[in-house]
Amino acid sequence: LMERRRPPAAPPRYGRRRFWDALYRREGAETREWLGGLSRFLPQLEPELRPGDRILVLGCGNSALSHDLHELGYTDVTSIDFSPACIAAMRARYARCPGLRWAVMDIRALAFPDASFDVVLEKGTLDVLMVEETDPWDVSPQAAAAMRRVLAEV
Repeated sequence: LMERRRPPAAPPRYGRRRFWDALYRREGAETREWLGGLSRFLPQLEPELRPGDRILVLGCGNSALSHDLHELGYTDVTSIDFSPACIAAMRARYARCPGLRWAVMDIRALAFPDASFDVVLEKGTLDVLMVEETDPWDVSPQAAAAMRRVLAEV
């Protein structure tokens, strides 16, 4: 019988790097699909992808999404996360897949040249910009500005 893991602590911690580093030091690259794996999104995603697409995965965490895309033949996949512990674990786990690249990077400060990617995927990472908000329909000017910066950069 598989042990059921409890969800991580209260959402406000999601915005803190030390929370994620501690989580990934404990879990390493053990797969965790927060909102579902690739199979859940493939019917919507596949029509949008082309062979040879340069794909960026924002806030990859320890999701198997990047690897699963690679296994489907999308071999130019770059995955970023702001947790060094996460990226170290994922880089080690998928070292045999040379088309997978991993980088420690914050979605609020992307360091890629313009037009580096054909497709940018995000599966829940933008939530961290909203963790301090009490009403998702009436967000603070700070949260709205952070969201606008990230989306404009992407």
